[in-house]
Amino acid sequence: MTDPCLQIAGLLRQHQSFLLLSHYRPDGDAIGSQLALAILLKALGKQVTVWNDDPVPAKFRFLPHSDLLTRPPDAPRDFDVVIAVDTSTWQRVGVAAQRIGSRKAFVNIDHHVSNEKFAEINWVVPAAPATGQIVFDLIKRGGFSLSLDIANCLYAAIATDTGNFTYANTNAASLRAAADLVETGVNVGDLCRHIYESYPYARVQLLQMALADLTMTDRNRIAYYWLTNDMFQRSNAKREDTEGLIDYARSIQGVLVAVLFEELPEPGKFRMSLRSKHPKVDVNSIARHFGGGGHREAAGARLSGTPHEVEAKVVATISKAIQDAGL
Repeated sequence: MTDPCLQIAGLLRQHQSFLLLSHYRPDGDAIGSQLALAILLKALGKQVTVWNDDPVPAKFRFLPHSDLLTRPPDAPRDFDVVIAVDTSTWQRVGVAAQRIGSRKAFVNIDHHVSNEKFAEINWVVPAAPATGQIVFDLIKRGGFSLSLDIANCLYAAIATDTGNFTYANTNAASLRAAADLVETGVNVGDLCRHIYESYPYARVQLLQMALADLTMTDRNRIAYYWLTNDMFQRSNAKREDTEGLIDYARSIQGVLVAVLFEELPEPGKFRMSLRSKHPKVDVNSIARHFGGGGHREAAGARLSGTPHEVEAKVVATISKAIQDAGL
C-alpha cells in the first residue's frame, strides 16, 4: 500500500500552485495546520493560497503569516494541488469549495474518526490527537526543514486540540512532537499567553450569562448550557469567542457528558458541541446521530428546530448512550 505521507511529500515538491483549505469556524488546529503548510510551501518557492470562509480568530492572529488566510474570492481559481486539513467532510469547507476551478491533485489530511475520505489522497489518522501532529510527521518524514515559524504554528495546533496537553487524546507522540518544537525555539509561555490569557472581556460576559443558565440532569451526569443570539448581542461577543466555553461544564465533578448549545443567526438553526469524560461514552456516535461527527471525546453537529426540541432530543440521546454504556 502506498504511504500517503510520501505521496503528499512528493506532491509538495513536484507541483507549483497550492490551495490550502479548512473548515468554517476554524480552531487552533485548523489554522495552525494551514499556516504550517503554507510557510513550508513558501519556503520551497511555491505559489500558496489559503482560504477559509471565516476570518482568523483574534487570539490566533499572532501566529506567523496569519495574514495569508483570506476569504475565498467571487470567481473560481485553478490550482495544481488542493489540500484540505482538519476537515471531516467536504461540506464543512463551505463556500471555498465552490471557488475551485481545475486541479491536478486533491489531498485530505485529518484526524477525525468520522472523516468521509472525500479526496483522491486521504491521510486520515484517528489516533493522532491533532491534524497538526500529522503535518509535523509530514515535515519530519518527508525530509523538510522545520523552521521556528512552522514550529510555532504546529505547537498551537497540537496544544489547542489536546487542551494544552490535558485531554485523554494526549499521547507520547504528541509530547515528543511538542518537545521537538520547543527545541526548535517555541516560547511556550509567550504562546500560551496569546492563546489562553488574552480573551476579550466580552467573552467573559458571554460566559457569565451562559453559566447562569447551567443545567444539570441525569443524576448530574449531563451538564449543558445555551448561548443565545440575545446573549451575543448583550455581551458584544463574537462567534469565535465560544471556543473553550464548553470546558467549564466538562470540568464539573461527576459530569460524564457536557453540551454547549449555540443559537445561530439563521432562524431555527443551532450548533451543539459535545465533550465526554468517560471512555465508554462515545460522543462521536451521538453527533453522527444528528448528522455531525468528530472524536470519541469531542464532537459536534448542526441541528434545526426549536430550542426546546433540540435540547430535548440531544439530552435524551445522551442519556440513552450513558444507559447503554452500563453507567
